[in-house]
Amino acid sequence: MASKTKLDPLREFLDAVVTRIETLEAHCGISGAAVTRAESTTATKHAALEKTPSARHITGEGETPAVKAFDTFLTQSVYPLADTCDDLNDMGDMGKLLVDAFDGAKYVIVLASRSKKPASIAEIAPHLKPITENVGKIRSLRLKREFDNHCKAMMEMLACMSWVTCEAPAQLPAPFVKECIGSSEFWSNRIRKEFKGKDAPYQIAFCDNMKKLLTDLAAYITEHHKTGLTFNPKGVSLAEAAIRLSDDPEAVQAAEKAADDATKTKKRQSAVGNTVKGGNVMGMMAELAQRRNADGSSAATGLKQVKKDQQTWRKEFKGGEAPPAVAPKPKAAPVVKKAPPKKKGLPILEYQERGQKWVVENHTKESVKQYDNGIITIDVSDPKQQVYIYNCDEVTIKVNGVKFKSLIIDKCEKVNVVYETIISGCEIVNSKKIGTQVDGVCPVFTIDKTVGVTVWLSEATCAISSFSTSLSSEMNVSIPNGDDRKEMPIPEQFVHKISNGSLTSQVSDLYH
Repeated sequence: MASKTKLDPLREFLDAVVTRIETLEAHCGISGAAVTRAESTTATKHAALEKTPSARHITGEGETPAVKAFDTFLTQSVYPLADTCDDLNDMGDMGKLLVDAFDGAKYVIVLASRSKKPASIAEIAPHLKPITENVGKIRSLRLKREFDNHCKAMMEMLACMSWVTCEAPAQLPAPFVKECIGSSEFWSNRIRKEFKGKDAPYQIAFCDNMKKLLTDLAAYITEHHKTGLTFNPKGVSLAEAAIRLSDDPEAVQAAEKAADDATKTKKRQSAVGNTVKGGNVMGMMAELAQRRNADGSSAATGLKQVKKDQQTWRKEFKGGEAPPAVAPKPKAAPVVKKAPPKKKGLPILEYQERGQKWVVENHTKESVKQYDNGIITIDVSDPKQQVYIYNCDEVTIKVNGVKFKSLIIDKCEKVNVVYETIISGCEIVNSKKIGTQVDGVCPVFTIDKTVGVTVWLSEATCAISSFSTSLSSEMNVSIPNGDDRKEMPIPEQFVHKISNGSLTSQVSDLYH
């Protein structure tokens, strides 16, 4: 029998590691380390439909039930859809980007499980970058036209990623996700209809897995995040939790040192409070004993005696050397609570073939930094196309193209739009501080429930443009005046009179 050497424990350890790797490969359906994807797909006719649950994510020790349940959701719902995208071929990195987006959602859930609830749910927004970046990459994929319905169904499904910002009572996350089922099925049903009766199992699997993902996500949220993202009441602050989850050891060490310093300070303050609260009579006597003079007199020796008629709390007090009255402290100014920031969904810039409409939604000055010069550019290619701008804040939009059908600006603030020619008209509704510039012609401007509108007209459209306004104020029109421009206010004050049994209205003299 050979004697043991110092390398035997290392051999045993490596054997154990190899055994575990082989077990994981078998669980994933991989027969060998060098098996390629092509070989695995030729092994069975429809391998993607027969894959065992993926083992590419392993839950860490000590995670909360919500995190573990989300890992199960990733394995049973997200990975099958990603695998189906890969099996369809010609869909680019759709599957990988989908997984990365949901991994970003997992990061937010782990972050919440380790941190206290912030003052506003909007503080979680900076940590949504992995989600928004991957959703943006999916939106920018340029695939063959035969995958148009797939891309649109995927984008409608990915709207569910905003559930992490939903909070009761404004919006419950589970019903929000369920609303995405119908919108995504509108496009997936077109795929079912197109491949009905054909030998295309991956196409049907794509539709089934997408619906299963949304259904399972709604069930997961109902169980673990019913009223909104669940935080840890005993956790650290959101910023500290984010540092601890980062890969920067220096930042983690600094956060731990700051936490230790805060704990020591709190203990010192607690000790001082207990000393004062308990009276510490023995300590006071010891202090007085230390203050005795060399001749044995106490610390109170030589102090002036206060007679009864000089004690202010007695009835015999006659005034004189009374201490000055303490002026009352001024009342602190009331703290004005800032309004919580407006909640926005994921920023959208897309062309919807149904309705021939360009949709720009939920963009802010932060989200438009990804575009050239921070300006959103829309290239209109057909006069029948429309442009719809909704819930945007502090953005500039340039519409390229000779002419298009109509422009609608709805629920926006500090938005500027530049365009050439509109066939039907421009409508501005429920907005604030809007600027719109016409380089060509626009026959009609409709302004409703809007405060602060400036319209720059070209010389060609001055003679034909008309304005319809209601419940709006601070409206101005700028027209060419030689080499300069002339700005005129649109009246919002009128004088009404009854004459011969009928009501007549005239513009107030303020505008003359």
